[in-house]
Amino acid sequence: MEIGKYVDETVATWQEQRPDLDFAPMGYMLRFHAMAEAAMRKIEIITKSHGLTIGEFDVLATLRRHGTASTLTPSFIAEVAMVSPSGLTHRLTQLEKSGHITRSADNSDRRSSLVSITKSGADVADQIIELIAKQSARMYDAIPDKDLEKFSHIVSLVATQLESGVLTS
Repeated sequence: MEIGKYVDETVATWQEQRPDLDFAPMGYMLRFHAMAEAAMRKIEIITKSHGLTIGEFDVLATLRRHGTASTLTPSFIAEVAMVSPSGLTHRLTQLEKSGHITRSADNSDRRSSLVSITKSGADVADQIIELIAKQSARMYDAIPDKDLEKFSHIVSLVATQLESGVLTS
């Protein structure tokens, strides 16, 4: 079923069952979720074609966008990649095995290590990010810039609401 039809059907049937509630906001959320899922499936196809998971690419991308000569701590990578330290450890192990990163001792903190991207890691990160950027551009090509600016602003407002704790119960 097409995303729009699925959302419309879901909202309409809930509205029939619970006319006392406003389901329009749920419809916005469902559309956004479905759109994000569809985009992530396309990104997953790209990363898999290069032998990586989305999570592994996220680590490489974090390292790459900080410069090919940079070294980052696992705790910093985990924070910006929004992953648990244990989840990151597995990703780092896989990336190290494939030769995309190196890990070295952190002389300032013996409990930690430093992570660096290798030339092969930077090359694959560059290849993937080019494909993702092109895919993203195609996804929004038919939408006027003015509408995209509004969309970006609205998404920012919703994100601010989520981060502010307004939605906690």
